[in-house]
Amino acid sequence: MRKARFASYLIVFATASLWSQQTPAPKLDPDALPPVVRDPHSNKADLAVPLCPAKFEDVPDVYRVGPSGDKSVTPPKVVYSVQASFSDEARFQKGKDRIRYFENEISLIVNAKGRPQDLCVAKSAGYGLDAKAAEAIRKYEFDPAKKDGKPVAVRITVEVQFKLY
Repeated sequence: MRKARFASYLIVFATASLWSQQTPAPKLDPDALPPVVRDPHSNKADLAVPLCPAKFEDVPDVYRVGPSGDKSVTPPKVVYSVQASFSDEARFQKGKDRIRYFENEISLIVNAKGRPQDLCVAKSAGYGLDAKAAEAIRKYEFDPAKKDGKPVAVRITVEVQFKLY
């Protein structure tokens, strides 16, 4: 019994030491990513929301927050948000293929007044959900980002998750 326990401890120790020696995954530059591809199941409403470019152009007076952004800018905070509703196509797909979870990402600029603008799809979910997510995000209100105590415009990405039970 002792030998078996010792052997299991040895295996765990060896696995842990090998795991810790693995090199971490390289950090990706968000501007160096390939262009966004629309989900093949997108409908006409989804096509009305533009796709994000592979690299955003530098817009004057619009800052970035996060690891690759300006460290002196505090990110905006959501003051009011709206739950995105499901599209009929997604409900049908849930019943047909038993898909219960959809996810997409919308990139936007939060202006100095805390209002969203210039929305684009960074990760498509299809089935009409991109349009539903953009519709909900347009109704959001933010406490604007601040730099040196003054409100500034920033580019952020909002992840919208759709779950059916």
